[in-house]
Amino acid sequence: MKRVCPLLERESATDLLDLAPPPWVVRQCRETGLVFLENPPGYESLQSELAWEVTWQREAQARASAEPTLYAMSQAAKRFRHRVLKRNKVADLATAIVRASGSAQIRLLDLGCGEGRLLGTVMDRLDDELRGRCIPHGVEISNVLARESDAALAAYGGRCVHASALDGMAAFGSGFFDLIVMSSFLEHEIQPLPLLREAARALRAGGQVLIKVPNYASWNRHLRGKRWCGYRWPDHVNYFTPQTLAAMAQRAGLVVQRMNAFDRFAFSDSLYAVLRKA
Repeated sequence: MKRVCPLLERESATDLLDLAPPPWVVRQCRETGLVFLENPPGYESLQSELAWEVTWQREAQARASAEPTLYAMSQAAKRFRHRVLKRNKVADLATAIVRASGSAQIRLLDLGCGEGRLLGTVMDRLDDELRGRCIPHGVEISNVLARESDAALAAYGGRCVHASALDGMAAFGSGFFDLIVMSSFLEHEIQPLPLLREAARALRAGGQVLIKVPNYASWNRHLRGKRWCGYRWPDHVNYFTPQTLAAMAQRAGLVVQRMNAFDRFAFSDSLYAVLRKA
């Protein structure tokens, strides 16, 4: 499969970037600045041999072998943030959005939901009354993780659709969701702009999309070069800056509701945004 610029959805002048090992080809669109993998693997490979749980483990082993001290420090810092500081920005933002909702029934969707852990975290943070108003849904392409997520979400009255993101979104009607989460997902999606358009269709009036992606504008990316933690081949097929993410949202009929200085912090490897239906 050969892709054109995902932001323009047409042929454009590009520069070849020396970032990925063969056979992967990375290009940057001169017109938009978006960096993307030109020849990603197809959706079918993501069900098993290139499923997230397989490639994540392989990537972790490779990084631990190449830079054991740095990898150990990074993992320790993550554990400290989650277990001691109790910090999980995506779960924090998702929970705040749910608590602010005035809907009688609040429908949540996590695209690329894995084993359903994020939605479970959000549901467990809610009081009984609010939890009773929420129905969590997931979409997951991995054979293994889709089964695990469906079982986990069933405990909250929800379900997981086993499909690609676009096919999974098609299973839901227009104006269905209050919140759609794409956490560490949009960088994996071969068709990010059609997916965001589908998200806009599936959102109710005032509904929101919560996004977390690697921050291609981070200073660490410049310092680390090819060893930057945001590069994963061939898993990550889009590399967003605050500008290209906002531009894609606009083309999809969404507007940026939140992308403050801390969400796009230049020293952070992660970029966050909350979009709403235009």
